[in-house]
Amino acid sequence: MAVPPRYPLALCPTPILKLDRLSRQLGVELYLKRDDLTGLLESGNKVRKLEFLVGEAAAEGADTLISCGTLQSNCCRAVSAVAARLGMRAVLAVKGGKPATYDGNLLLDRLLGADIRYLSDAEFERVDEALDGLAEEVRQRGGRPYVIPESGSNEVGALGYLECAVELAGQIGQGAPRFDSVVIAAFSGGSQAGLLMGKQLAGLPSDVVGVPIAFPADRVRDSIARTMVKAITRFGLAIEVPKTIHLLDGYQGRGRAAVGDEELRVIVRLAREEGVVLDPVYTAKAFAGLLDTLRKDPRALGQRVCFIHTGGIFSLFPFRESLSRLLDGEPPRHS
Repeated sequence: MAVPPRYPLALCPTPILKLDRLSRQLGVELYLKRDDLTGLLESGNKVRKLEFLVGEAAAEGADTLISCGTLQSNCCRAVSAVAARLGMRAVLAVKGGKPATYDGNLLLDRLLGADIRYLSDAEFERVDEALDGLAEEVRQRGGRPYVIPESGSNEVGALGYLECAVELAGQIGQGAPRFDSVVIAAFSGGSQAGLLMGKQLAGLPSDVVGVPIAFPADRVRDSIARTMVKAITRFGLAIEVPKTIHLLDGYQGRGRAAVGDEELRVIVRLAREEGVVLDPVYTAKAFAGLLDTLRKDPRALGQRVCFIHTGGIFSLFPFRESLSRLLDGEPPRHS
């Protein structure tokens, strides 16, 4: 089967920034690939995935995008933005009750016109059934739905980060540093799966390293391998699942939605030393894991390391109370 058409949405190539102060402190050349700047409300890595997911949706004649996630889901916000831009409808199934006041990504979802369905924890455990039900609702009204899995994480979404690896290999060929390692936050591992596929196809010289921020490393590895196998089987890609999938384990904390002192302090540190803002849920956890790894062994990932900043800035704002206490010198409470 042919690869779905790519619908141009992202502002690419995204720039590469050297973190000068942190590099001097760590004794390693540390860089950021600014995928938080892909555009469409700073939609980060999700917009790369949506280029292929929406391409497939458009090819199928869909007029409604359906997806799911937490109340502060970056993917849901990106889906809402893309739907608004393309004149499509967005229907989102989110985990949690309707808040008294919209905030962060949820505020943007509503501003962009998304139809929000609030699910209890028990209902979200069966989210696939909920998505099927929403798709049937759309069909009953005469619409044409296209369902996007949580985080856009499947073999189609992974093509977005296959292209990111191709882009990065091109930047290296045009004078960017030849990175020893490229590091990325890993929730389900779809982005890392795409990078590993693109590494083989484009000859990216760097080791691709994920930092699990929620699930155990073995579960993330299995998910990455399954996504790659599905892509290889479906699209006929001339690649193999690598024997070793490199993850920095042990930085999951208390799960994806739980944010504590360490992540908040990393956000403050990078903001004040480099003028760059991470998000609490994904990139701060992964970057904290990277910093800890380099602190323990500055050569663990080679001399030149590039962290892919996958975005998520709007989820910072629901943690404003904890951050405010920290910035005013009080120890933050766990959120």
